[in-house]
Amino acid sequence: MTALMSNKKIVVLLVFLLCAGCFHEEASIPSPHLSTSPTQKRDNDFLVVAGEKIGIQDQVQPRHLTPTKAISFVDELHGYGIAPTTSDLQFLKSSDGGITWRTLSRLPHTIMPNAIAFFDSQTGWLLTSESSDEKSNLRLTLDGGQTWEVIAQGLPGLKTRGEEPFFRFFDRHQGLIAFQSGKDMMLLRTQDGGLTWSISSRIAMPVEEKGMFTFRSAIEGWFIGPSKKDKEASILYHMTDGETWQETGRLPSFLEPQAISFTDSQNGYILLRTNQQGSKNTWQFLRTSDGSKTWSQHEFPSTFQPLAASLHLSFPTTTSGWLLDARNLWRTTDGGLNWRLLTP
Repeated sequence: MTALMSNKKIVVLLVFLLCAGCFHEEASIPSPHLSTSPTQKRDNDFLVVAGEKIGIQDQVQPRHLTPTKAISFVDELHGYGIAPTTSDLQFLKSSDGGITWRTLSRLPHTIMPNAIAFFDSQTGWLLTSESSDEKSNLRLTLDGGQTWEVIAQGLPGLKTRGEEPFFRFFDRHQGLIAFQSGKDMMLLRTQDGGLTWSISSRIAMPVEEKGMFTFRSAIEGWFIGPSKKDKEASILYHMTDGETWQETGRLPSFLEPQAISFTDSQNGYILLRTNQQGSKNTWQFLRTSDGSKTWSQHEFPSTFQPLAASLHLSFPTTTSGWLLDARNLWRTTDGGLNWRLLTP
């Protein structure tokens, strides 16, 4: 009996020694961790990459991931955008002023991302059309773009034939869609968050040629187009009643308007380009702080050579603005005096 007990003790001791060796071997294997190279190190709950602080909970995306069709910024840091692929739309979000973007959701079988509008960091609308037809769809998100719900289809008077309308919500209920069609402009308004829309009667445009327009409310907006008499000049028009355009003045530049944005009733911004054929594009940037009574003219970076004719100019505040074409995203933090290219 004594010999049997001794043998059992020896077996137990051998098992214990073997397990301890396995534990020591596992502990000696280095566990995965973030590299602490000069350009990447741990800093409390953040990952510092090339001097920029990004939350670890956010997936770090390649630097080339940027919107290409539409953007909507709600403040100096938080912006949303669309990047179409061959089979779907990628909905993107930036939390650092447009420097980096990450994909929040995808919309399959969707084409023609006409416009996007965010009122705050959680509430946004997306105007698109399905691949199977040409009817417009309006989608709503209440969780910052993670999920979307179609709330309206076949909006009256709006067809997806390559138009890029003005699209904006001024609060959670009041929104506006505006597009120019020849000599007329159509305005679609909603007062229930996009569920139902009313269409205005055809509003006569000052000129038939295409111009640039923007709105700061459902009835107040600005339109910039060529002069009827002097084709080398541009005329600015103002609407205050939601029905008629009134001429407010001639722009201090013989350039062709490309984009316009107003932060509020006083602060506005216009980007213009030379319209002389065969010459290198020259860009000018205009600013007003008195409701378009006077404008100051500033040089724009000569390296700006947009890939597409359609430009998206957005100024959520009087100092922070973004300019997007189909390839590059630019940012200003001083009201348009200086611009920085965010895309590599």
